[in-house]
Parts: sequence; C-alpha cells; structure tokens
Amino acid sequence: MDSKFFTIPTLFILFSLVFSCQKKEEILVKEGENWESKGEKTRALYQYELSLRENPDYALAQKKMGLLLAESPFSTATAIYYLEKFYQGAKTDGEVNRELFRLYLATGYEKEALALLEDIRNQGKTEQAEFWESAFLCLSKLGKPKEALKKMEESPLAQDPYYSPWTQTCQKSL
Repeated sequence: MDSKFFTIPTLFILFSLVFSCQKKEEILVKEGENWESKGEKTRALYQYELSLRENPDYALAQKKMGLLLAESPFSTATAIYYLEKFYQGAKTDGEVNRELFRLYLATGYEKEALALLEDIRNQGKTEQAEFWESAFLCLSKLGKPKEALKKMEESPLAQDPYYSPWTQTCQKSL
C-alpha cells in the first residue's frame, strides 16, 4: 500500500469516522462518569439524564442513574425505578442486585426483596443469599431477629465494607 494514503488528513478523517460511530448516549454516559469521578454528582446525573433522553432503554445509563440516586435517601423511589429497569435486562449484575435489595429492605418492599433473594439463590450465590436472608429476617421482624443477627455476624460477608452497615442496622433494630 502506498504510504501517501496515510497522510495526516486521511488519519484525521478515519479517526473522526471511528469517533462518530459512538452513539450520543454512550458519549453522554462517559461524560457523566468523568463528572462522577471528580465528585460532581449533580453534573453526572445531568449527563445520565441526557443520555436517557437520547435512548430511554440504554442500560448503562439506567444503572449509573440508579446507583447514584441510591446514595440519597431523598431519591429512593427514583433510584428503585432506574435499577429495576436495568435489572430486567441484567439480573446477574451483583452491584445492582445488592443496591436494589438494600433499597427494598429500607422501604419495606418485602415482596420485591424476597423475589430478588430467590433470584440470587437461583443464580447459585449461596453465601450471599444466606446473608441477605438473615438481613431480611432481622429487619422485617418476620423471623427470630437475634438468630438472624448472629448468622449475619458469623458470615464472611459481615466484614465486607458494603455489608457491614447492614449488620449494624440489624443490631440497632433489636
């Protein structure tokens, strides 16, 4: 091939074509991730919202929006909405499953929490399912909360920084 073909303008055009193949919603999510990494959560939410305006079914934007909104106790319902939309297409995403289960427990959506727990069991995540079941029994007061707390404290997941607040919440509820 002739080396004249790969001139600077030609490379620029090729690069532009590759870059333009990226969908607008993907670009907006990347921008949101950039803002989020800088601690600019409001700007990140705005970018995720713009992405969802471009494509309401864009799963990554649903996930990002839901997880970020879940950080605020004032946005629980909206966080659940986006996480449930994402969950419908990706039932094995551990991060979304965990956050959705936590939100269900926090809001008293016991039926939904039990359905999610059953999905985790069906995925073969035994250790996680046992910990979640203990958290459910402790916080819902349907079982023996003290026994559930003991199981939570003995679980290897009790040391996980994400799950340790669950154990503390259970202790406070007794």
